[in-house]
Amino acid sequence: MSRLIKSSILLFVFSLSFFSLAHAQGIPGVNEPVTLQTSPRFPKPDTTVTITAQSFSTDLNRAGFSWISGGKVIKQGTGVTSVVVPSGKVGILTSVSVTVTTVDIGTISQEVSWRPADVTLVWKSDGYTPPFYRGKALESYGASFRVTAIPEFFTEAGKRIDPKTLVYTWKKNGTIDPNQSGYGKDSFTSSQASYIRGGDDINVEVSNNDGSIIATKTTTISPGIPEIIFYEESPLYGIQYEEALNDTFNLTAEEVTLCAEPFNVSTNNIFAGLNLDWSINGDSVPSFKDKNKITLRKAGAVGGQSAIGLSIQHQTKILQGGIASINIIQ
Repeated sequence: MSRLIKSSILLFVFSLSFFSLAHAQGIPGVNEPVTLQTSPRFPKPDTTVTITAQSFSTDLNRAGFSWISGGKVIKQGTGVTSVVVPSGKVGILTSVSVTVTTVDIGTISQEVSWRPADVTLVWKSDGYTPPFYRGKALESYGASFRVTAIPEFFTEAGKRIDPKTLVYTWKKNGTIDPNQSGYGKDSFTSSQASYIRGGDDINVEVSNNDGSIIATKTTTISPGIPEIIFYEESPLYGIQYEEALNDTFNLTAEEVTLCAEPFNVSTNNIFAGLNLDWSINGDSVPSFKDKNKITLRKAGAVGGQSAIGLSIQHQTKILQGGIASINIIQ
């Protein structure tokens, strides 16, 4: 048997094996003359999706296309192999179909659909805010924070999927945290401790069990500097949280009690773990040490001005601290 005959036989066997493999595994474009690909593969809500027709069986550049969405023709013509459509609202099913009229293998119809999924990230710091404060504590250097994922995933029937049945992959600054990732782990806890970084990038990828629905989201948690705010404490009405004191305070009564609130410092409402040092005109006031309130009285009938200062420092988180001052005029 000549080498030419042997080569032909081998080529025939290879072609037959490839056909069998393609038939068994369903290689795109082999079983189906036209396939549709979406980009991105997992559309996000309120964005756009590019749908592209592909074929290994016919020349699509010479084929006629009619793209339909919502029962209306959105694009048609010869060689129109792709179309861009809105992704739709989260959880709402969007379907796009196409009819392809080829020059050699007839008319082919295909359809693709998706139901956008999304995930929202919310975070909370262990920083302090006063009672009834409507905002949340900001992140500070060394403070702990907790990020919670709130996914919006829906079944083919449109029913919302329980977040505890989804799989979460958490990353901090690009590195996966295997201990906090996994089935039902919808929250992530960490801390900010670096001077160098402007913030921590926290990313989560959420997927259902078979990976047919995936959504990702990233948030950056940036640290700030704790802030000390002074308030007047009234004997009758209590601490006047509705009006923060400015740089000066006119003492018209016989005495006043100032309350200092250390916003965003890692502590509870009894200021555990903090050192508080008051001063009057630069002199320390030991009797009010580690208290967040100081009571001041008029010094006779003669007017004057006193500079009240406060220094706050966390005992273990050395990056957390601050100073503030206010002038008392009588």
